[in-house]
Amino acid sequence: MLDPGLNLTQLWGPFASAVQGWLMPWVEYYSLRGTIVSGYRSFDEQDALYRLGRSKWQYDQHVYLHGTQGSVTDAWAGASAHNYGLAIDVEGPDQAAIVDIGRQLGFGTVSWDPAHLEYPNWKSLLG
Repeated sequence: MLDPGLNLTQLWGPFASAVQGWLMPWVEYYSLRGTIVSGYRSFDEQDALYRLGRSKWQYDQHVYLHGTQGSVTDAWAGASAHNYGLAIDVEGPDQAAIVDIGRQLGFGTVSWDPAHLEYPNWKSLLG
């Protein structure tokens, strides 16, 4: 079971529908367990996460750390699919299998972030 863990109504409607109508049923079919721990994030929330593990210089220069040095994201405010309700993060005992199912269903992923699923080519929606 994939526990939504949060209110999916803050996600962009078609993305929320894909999570609820495609991902969640397949997760249930395979009896996988996980929780959606993050969805929509405000720019302030994203900025706070981006600052984690970065020096002022790394923050100012938008240095990619790929989850090292205590960093949790390489996307600054406005550069994350989360800021537009177009991404979720999944945690739990079956995280890898859930993300793999998402990938097979066409969701986008980030190679170094094992929890992340996003709407494919989400930047094209921003115009």
